[in-house]
Amino acid sequence: MDELYRVVIVDDEMISRGYMELFIKPSKRYEIAAVLPYAQDVLAWCEENPLPHLIIMDVMMAQGIDGLTAAEKIKQEHPSVKIMIATSMADADWLDKAREAGIESFWFKASSDISLLEVMDRTMAGEFVYPQNAPAVQLGNLAASDLSKQQRSLLRLLMEGLSNREIAKELNLSSNTVNDYIDDLMERSGIHSRTALAAQASRVGIVVSDADRVKG
Repeated sequence: MDELYRVVIVDDEMISRGYMELFIKPSKRYEIAAVLPYAQDVLAWCEENPLPHLIIMDVMMAQGIDGLTAAEKIKQEHPSVKIMIATSMADADWLDKAREAGIESFWFKASSDISLLEVMDRTMAGEFVYPQNAPAVQLGNLAASDLSKQQRSLLRLLMEGLSNREIAKELNLSSNTVNDYIDDLMERSGIHSRTALAAQASRVGIVVSDADRVKG
């Protein structure tokens, strides 16, 4: 019998960890080497144990570093380890961040049209498996897919509580331009305050502030 692929699951939600274990355990191709609650744990685990073939990791963590940061460190230190990001958030910019870090695959837990095991199989076969788009969610009347990268960046900074002047500095725009962009987002979404705009974007996961994602 061929050697089983060793898999490490990293997710801070017990239900999500259990879901992935439920589907992976019956497989004749994989064995679960470890199930860890936090991204920071996997860094130490890889130093103290035989390297896994595949790490399946969420992005958002209740404490410590986030999954994207941990994945980037793992790819730098152990490039042979394949990594699959699995998330329930709809932040489209994470797809770009994952690609830039050399992460092999990306799977949206609740909305993917392919199964967990199919993504794992294709990843281990050498494919880079990425969805074409983030999940279809709404910001009021505005579809997330209609937001530009710059608009997502603006929303991210709004969620961090920055003023128009501070956002303008971060995005290299004028304060008037930022104000126009926010007015346009409110008009198109039907959400008529910047506070409510930021709150709704956070609630549906269209963007996640860097302060919330990167905790350590």
